[in-house]
Amino acid sequence: MIVVGMGWQSAALAEHALELVAQSLCMVGACAPDYIAVPDFKNADTLPHSVARRWGAGVLWITHTQLQQVQAACHTASPTVMRHVGVASVAEACALAGAGDGARLCLTRQVLRGVTCAVAEGDRK
Repeated sequence: MIVVGMGWQSAALAEHALELVAQSLCMVGACAPDYIAVPDFKNADTLPHSVARRWGAGVLWITHTQLQQVQAACHTASPTVMRHVGVASVAEACALAGAGDGARLCLTRQVLRGVTCAVAEGDRK
């Protein structure tokens, strides 16, 4: 199963998120994700639903606790993100947490115009 983890700034546009996800999937040789995994503190935002609809994927809302639990497995860290949300990696953590136990990152954090995404593969149950 392929899970795209995403983070985004409040001013980010859905078109940029769609572009970044398409580029990222192409980089890992995947046609489409099974899920778009996003932090639950952004649950009022419609951006993840737009992205998921485009790919026919489900949306997974990842809790702060889940984000914290996978930080050690993340490859990139942002001091700015740490100051704002209390974890150093959002996109990679969402991808890993969403893909389930034993997940592995296929693509580390990618950035485009206020959107970040990462791709993980796993056996989500």
